[in-house]
Amino acid sequence: MMDQELILLNPGPACTSQRVKDALLRGDLCHREPEFSELLFRIREALPRALNLAGTHEALLVTGSGTAAMEMAVISSVRAGRGVLVVNNGVYGDRMIKIAKAHGIPFDEVRSDWTVPASPEAVAAALAGRDDVDAVICVHHETTTGLINPIKEIGEIVAAHGALFVIDAISGTAIEDQDLAEVKADVICGTANKGLHGQPGISFLLSSARAIERFHEAPERSLYLNAASYLKSDVPFTPAVQVCYALDEALAEYADQGGFEARTKLYRERAALVRGQFERLGLRILVDERFRSNTVTMLHLPESVTYDRLHDELKKRGYVIYAGQGQLSADFFRICTMGEIPWHRLEELENALRDSIAAARG
Repeated sequence: MMDQELILLNPGPACTSQRVKDALLRGDLCHREPEFSELLFRIREALPRALNLAGTHEALLVTGSGTAAMEMAVISSVRAGRGVLVVNNGVYGDRMIKIAKAHGIPFDEVRSDWTVPASPEAVAAALAGRDDVDAVICVHHETTTGLINPIKEIGEIVAAHGALFVIDAISGTAIEDQDLAEVKADVICGTANKGLHGQPGISFLLSSARAIERFHEAPERSLYLNAASYLKSDVPFTPAVQVCYALDEALAEYADQGGFEARTKLYRERAALVRGQFERLGLRILVDERFRSNTVTMLHLPESVTYDRLHDELKKRGYVIYAGQGQLSADFFRICTMGEIPWHRLEELENALRDSIAAARG
């Protein structure tokens, strides 16, 4: 039996601090009371500030996973009779296409291999001469493989075209080195958990003035996920109040610990630590070093070891890992250093992996 707390080395949900967990106990509160309005105002002010977007982007909160935020962004950014261009090099790029299909939104895609960053030149070519593309959708960090896409360069191209640039930054916010203030993004989607270390269940859109104008122009394709409704009323539907408490506390903790610069430095240091372990253990990483994220590492399964056996052996030792997705599921697994993780538990991971691999072969 484990004598330590389980460490989640999956790409979400991520572990949280005791301070954030304790915030869930602040008590019950009706979302129509002024106390909740004050809480929501504080969060909506803090989110853009935390990601260096204060003064340029407004935050909208929605109760739901990151996919809810992305669906809201996609369907609220496209006017009737127009379409989207999806940058697709992983499961989450493909999910954007599924969203467009589900709502009858015309789409084209710029597709590349799952281990290769999206090509800004290919995006430019796909947009050339097109006046029917209202938005370009791109995943910042494809957690399918742990790959980072060049959102700054793509943003420059989209801005020159005039379409909205919508980013799935759910696994990138407060984690990856790219300062979002340098990216010409109109809608940035994130979640309370993952890099911000809040509790899962609340997601958000950070929207430029141009995006907000578009939200009012787009048809109402969903009752619950219509962004314009959230602009007219802070909380058109009952929110996850306690998860808002936790996000409020997580943002305060984030600021106390040094904000964006300190948090991204922590993630770089974690990645260096565990990837050194992987090298010593002979575990091969799928994605080229130049394109890797600061959290997710896609690893080849060791010879004669199945994912299920490795997962179960590591769980006995206090760690939860994650399977590969799609065509990668049979031969790869993922380790992610996201959320609140004590440093000594990451140091101990090397021995846990070594022992688990040996046991899985036995």
